[in-house]
Amino acid sequence: MKKIIVGLVTLGAVTLSIQAYDQVERIQDMQTMEVSMAEIQKGILYNNKKMVLQGVENLKKASSKVEIAQTDMDYSATFAKKQAANIIRYADKLKASIEANQKHAATTNYTKVLKECVSCHNKIRKWNQ
Repeated sequence: MKKIIVGLVTLGAVTLSIQAYDQVERIQDMQTMEVSMAEIQKGILYNNKKMVLQGVENLKKASSKVEIAQTDMDYSATFAKKQAANIIRYADKLKASIEANQKHAATTNYTKVLKECVSCHNKIRKWNQ
């Protein structure tokens, strides 16, 4: 009897831990990305390397979790994954630029990250262009 109860509790815990990425989590990750971008920008403007690097790490962490539900005949999920990968790639370049004290290159990569964000929002959220 104890084995059955333990098995059911374990099954319940595993089921809850495998839950799908939902809209609440997506909104939270998007807010984290927005705050991270602001932190990076502020760090660049105040010449604060530590602030920029922390913003980059937070941005990469949130970007790596973002998912969009796949629908029939729609490439939004694939597009969002590609944009997230590009954000991470440009964030890595931004980090390398800051570590090398190349602030202009870091600013250029910050702009590239922002363009990826806007591009994704144009497609996924259907912003007017």
